[in-house]
Amino acid sequence: MRAILCTEPTDDLSTTSLTDVAVPEPEAGEVRVKVNAVSLNPVDWKLCAGVAPWWDEPHIVGLDAAGVIDAIGDGVEGWVPGERVVWHGNLNRHGVFAEYATTPAHVLSRLPDDIEDTHAAAIPCAGFTAFQGLVRKARIGAGDVAVIQGATGGAGGFGIQIAKARGARVIALAREEEFDWARRLGADEVLDYRVPDLPARVRAVNGGEGADIMFEVANPGDARKSLDLLRYNGQLVTIDPLPDLSNTPAYTYAASIHEVALGGAYGHGHLPTQRDFAVMGDEMLAMLRDGQLDPMITETMALEDIPDALKRLRMRQVKGKLVAVL
Repeated sequence: MRAILCTEPTDDLSTTSLTDVAVPEPEAGEVRVKVNAVSLNPVDWKLCAGVAPWWDEPHIVGLDAAGVIDAIGDGVEGWVPGERVVWHGNLNRHGVFAEYATTPAHVLSRLPDDIEDTHAAAIPCAGFTAFQGLVRKARIGAGDVAVIQGATGGAGGFGIQIAKARGARVIALAREEEFDWARRLGADEVLDYRVPDLPARVRAVNGGEGADIMFEVANPGDARKSLDLLRYNGQLVTIDPLPDLSNTPAYTYAASIHEVALGGAYGHGHLPTQRDFAVMGDEMLAMLRDGQLDPMITETMALEDIPDALKRLRMRQVKGKLVAVL
């Protein structure tokens, strides 16, 4: 089968390319899926460049896919060949940028007939990250005010939409030329994250108070850069490595800090969190069907186009979600 294989980490991603590999066989508890669509995420290029933890051998890239089950491993119950599914994969095993992929059955979400493979594939990594951070951890709800960083990216864009669907007021952070994009996704206010008086700007649009929740997608280093946007006893949700707290005076913010790391659920073998991927998938697919969620697809491509697209993703030359159709 054709697949995007990374043979070793290289800064220029030159060792990531289309090649032929063997079709995988499902092990016990797994299914094999004929992949119809996949989406690209920043973690994909980070793994290929060696920025994130590296694999021990040549590796098929990719985490997000939608397709049709074509084989069932021993012990799998509740699934049959021919069913359409979508899932978020395990970065420690071979990925989904391939014509066929295997996955544990317990992380699958069933894909309704009226949802396109491309729309479903755009959701998992970025969407589950936002959902886990804002809903599972921060428990965002009606009346909350949330600052969403990275409004034109996948996690930030889904974060805006999830927060709005839960009844929160959203202050999105973006470049000025991207304000319309953030507003289209539902942001109530949009601020340029580069302005020197950003904390004062946040308070000005929120009656003098900081936000209840800050969803941080790009680590600012010094934690105070994000904590200054919050009210006392606010919540900081971070999807990058935790910010530096060494210069944060004690008893100043009293903030709750939530780390979101989907891959850790696989690395630590935490089955409840893995099973919740399927639940989050079901909930986000329902949002998609109800018109509460835009998959934000800005470009579709063929499988062989993925390596060049990963390079553009690394250079931050794209917004929204990139999807490949097989």
